Amino acid sequence: MSEQRPSDVVSQNREYWERLAPHRVGEPVQFFLDGGSALTESELAVVGDVHGRRVLQLACSMGDEALTFAQRGAAVTAVDIAPSHLATGRAKAEALGVDVEFVEQDMMTLDPRITGFDVIYISWGGLCWVPDLSEWTRLVADRMDPGGVLVISEHHPLWEVMTVRGEDALSVSGDYFGIGRDGYADPLKAPEITRRIGTPDVPHRSYVWSLGSLVTAVLHAGLTLESLQEFPDPDSYPGLGDHATYIPATYLLTASRSRDSHAASPPSPRKGIKRE
Repeated sequence: MSEQRPSDVVSQNREYWERLAPHRVGEPVQFFLDGGSALTESELAVVGDVHGRRVLQLACSMGDEALTFAQRGAAVTAVDIAPSHLATGRAKAEALGVDVEFVEQDMMTLDPRITGFDVIYISWGGLCWVPDLSEWTRLVADRMDPGGVLVISEHHPLWEVMTVRGEDALSVSGDYFGIGRDGYADPLKAPEITRRIGTPDVPHRSYVWSLGSLVTAVLHAGLTLESLQEFPDPDSYPGLGDHATYIPATYLLTASRSRDSHAASPPSPRKGIKRE
């Protein structure tokens, strides 16, 4: 793997996602009108009541989880690097009559005014685009109000490096400790849409963060680890058989900022943020 500046990686990844975004629409508007939730029961349980709370979703894609938070009464800011994803999210928010501020930003270089949140949330397929985990957790901690919570709901790093070879048969197709990867040795680890339209012919880099490195980064950022849950998902190991429920496919981590800590960033984060 070649060494690249983080800004170059972000630019390449933005182009990669822009190629995919027009083909990714998420849940239809009717799903939300009918009371559907883009958040799992486990996620809802750890987040709790968000009515009147300020929520930031990072790597929001087309913003389905952000819409769910908004329908539950939260004041929501949703960030992504792909403008086409954000356009899809804005259109759905308008159709639903909810207020979500969709902002085109790299989640590693957030505008200083994007701060002061009660909940910061990132969902499946988001953390793998973070090039520097320690820097990211420090940034997240800084943008969280005292008493706020970080919620990471993500593919399990074990799933990221294992490939199904048949019933009860797995092989190692990635490096659990290697961190950076260019492309995907196992196409099932790529965004699902690529299996229908193909992989865009542009360079892109993602990352595999071990649970140990994640927990360490969270603690070093001054956050308190509240919970770390691991879940099976047979659909994530197609063809493995009954033992697909014996190994983790996803995890859910929550960490909080002490109420005694003092915010280091300026107030009024929603005022004047540029919508790209």
